[in-house]
Amino acid sequence: MSDLLAYLPVVAALWLGCYELRLLRDGSDSPFAVRHLCRFGFCMAAAMALLTAPTTYPEWLWPWFPPLTHLLGRETEMAALAFLPPAVIEIGLPRPRLLTTRLHTGVTLAAVVLCAVPFLSSGVRTRHGSLLVEGTGAVLLASSDTVFTAYSLWCLAMFLVPVHRFARGLGPGALRTGLRLVTASVAVGLVWALWGVSSIVTVAVDNRQSVGLDPVGRMLGLCCLVLGVLGGTAGGWLSVTTGVGRWLRAYRTHRALEPLWSALRAVSPGTALDLGWPSARLFSLHRSEFALYRRVIEIRDGYLELRPFVPPDARALSDAALARFPVPATDRAAMAEAAVIAAALESARIGHRASGDQDVALAYPVNCSVEEEAAWLVQVAEAFTVAGLVEHMRHRVGRPACRAPSSPSRLGRDERRPGQGGAGRSKGRAEEQGRFR
Repeated sequence: MSDLLAYLPVVAALWLGCYELRLLRDGSDSPFAVRHLCRFGFCMAAAMALLTAPTTYPEWLWPWFPPLTHLLGRETEMAALAFLPPAVIEIGLPRPRLLTTRLHTGVTLAAVVLCAVPFLSSGVRTRHGSLLVEGTGAVLLASSDTVFTAYSLWCLAMFLVPVHRFARGLGPGALRTGLRLVTASVAVGLVWALWGVSSIVTVAVDNRQSVGLDPVGRMLGLCCLVLGVLGGTAGGWLSVTTGVGRWLRAYRTHRALEPLWSALRAVSPGTALDLGWPSARLFSLHRSEFALYRRVIEIRDGYLELRPFVPPDARALSDAALARFPVPATDRAAMAEAAVIAAALESARIGHRASGDQDVALAYPVNCSVEEEAAWLVQVAEAFTVAGLVEHMRHRVGRPACRAPSSPSRLGRDERRPGQGGAGRSKGRAEEQGRFR
C-alpha cells in the first residue's frame, strides 16, 4: 500500500498535464504558455515515476539500472522545470530583466550537462536502495547535486516573481485564487528544492545518497504538485464550489426563516405557494435559492394579509416589549418589528381587526435585493424566537380590558377590508411579488 501511495505525486502531475492539454485542444488565449505548462505536467509525472523508490528497487536486473534511473529522473525533472520560465514569457507577465529566452536556454543546457557528467564520472554504485561513492567520487556526486538544486531554484524563482506580482494586482475571482495557489505551490517547491541540500550534506559526510525520493522530499513534492493542480484548475472547480456555497447559504437562510414563516402561515395558510413539491420543507440543495425566493414572497404575502390586524397602539406595545426584553442597539429594529408581528398575529387569531399602523409594522429597506431582504427577515425571525416575547405580546393584546375581540377566525381569502375586492388584494400581492423579479 505504501508503494502505491508513493505514486500520488505522479497522479497529481498527470492530472495537471491532462487539464492543460484539454485547455490546449479547446482553444486558449495563450496557447504557447498552455503548451509549456502541459509539457511541465507530463515531464514532472515521468520524473516522479522514475524517482519513486519502488521503481529503483530491481537492482538484480542490471547493476547500473538504479543509478541510471536516478540520473534520468533528475534530468527529466530539470526538463520539466525548464518549461516554467518560458510560460511566464509567453503569457507576457512583467518579469525580471535577467530572464530572457536565450539566457534561460543557455542555463538549461549547461545545467543538464553539468549535472550528468559529474554523476557519470563519480563511479557511483548502489546497495540497498542507496548510491555509494568513494574518494573523489563524493565531490563529483555532490557537485551534480549542487547543480540540480541551483537550477531548480533558478527556474522556480524566475516563475514565482512575475506570477506573484501579477496576482497582487488582481481583484477577487477565480484567476486570483488560482494564481495564489500556484504561488503557494511554487513556494513549497522552493522548500523542496532547498531540501536537496540535505543530499549534498549526506554525500559529503557519509559518501551515500538515497536512490529515489526520501519521505520528506516525497511529501514536499506531493504538496507542491497538489497545490499546483488546484491552482491550475481553479477556473473549473472554483465555479462549482462557489455555486455549492451559494446553495448552502440559501439553505441556511431558508431554515432560519422557518419560525417567522410558520407563524404567518398558521393564521394565513392561503399565502403558501403550491409548486408541486412533496413538502415545503423538503427540496434538493440546487433548489435552495428558488426555495428561499419563494419563502420571502410567502412571508411578504403574509405581511399583506396581516396589515389590517396591526393594533393601533403597536408602537407603544413594541416599546414595552423592548423595555421588558432589552437587546443591543443593532437588534432593536428587528425586535420592534417582531413584537408588532406577534401583536398582529394575536389580533388575527382572536379576529380583532383594526386600522394597521403600517409605519411601525412590516417596514423593510426600499429597493433592496432578495439577499438583503432575506437577511433582514432572518434578523426578525431570530428576534421572533426570543424567549417570552410572543407570549408577552399575546398577553398584552388578548387582555379583555384592552381589546374587544370579535368572533375568532383565521385569515382567509374571503376576509377583506371593507370596500376592498378580490382584484385589489390580488393586485397588491402581485405588486409586492414583482419587486423581487
